[in-house]
Amino acid sequence: MDSATTFDVMTPAIPTPPAGVHIVEFAYVAHLGPLLARWHAQEWGHLYDTWDQVQAEAEFAAMTTAGVLPTTWVAFDGDRRDEGAVMGSVTLALTDDLPGYESLSPWLVSLFVAPAHRNGGVGAALVERLMAEADGLGVDTVWLFTAGQEGYYLERGWRCVERLDVHGEAAALMARRAAPGPSPSS
Repeated sequence: MDSATTFDVMTPAIPTPPAGVHIVEFAYVAHLGPLLARWHAQEWGHLYDTWDQVQAEAEFAAMTTAGVLPTTWVAFDGDRRDEGAVMGSVTLALTDDLPGYESLSPWLVSLFVAPAHRNGGVGAALVERLMAEADGLGVDTVWLFTAGQEGYYLERGWRCVERLDVHGEAAALMARRAAPGPSPSS
């Protein structure tokens, strides 16, 4: 798989975040790194050989400069910027440490929405913010792999490129153009 792969799906229109949801780049709320690292390690640590909360915290500690990759966006309920207001987050990373796919970049990784805020549009707003930022950085294609959420991404304009086995779990390698509008034909 190379990054020049083209797709024949439409990129969905960018939704407005749900009322009261504010999305902020992590560099401006870096004090939340330990919380996000804990959530991410609990959710996805089993998919990686050597990734845990300590490594996740180190990754967040390296994301203190706004506007450069890797970076994370954090959704908040209202204007507060403390742990109690965090609804979820998503990261645009240079790699996802998926063996055999090192040539693909960048990756949507670690889309996480706190259980109390799921099914309300927060995840979709985070993904679309990431895609808009990727487009602004000149990125053509964003990649992801998911173990269990393929339908969620298909509904949002992503295309399954390959089926994978990741540590015994069925997963899908997916891609989507960053720019809004029709994707070129393959």
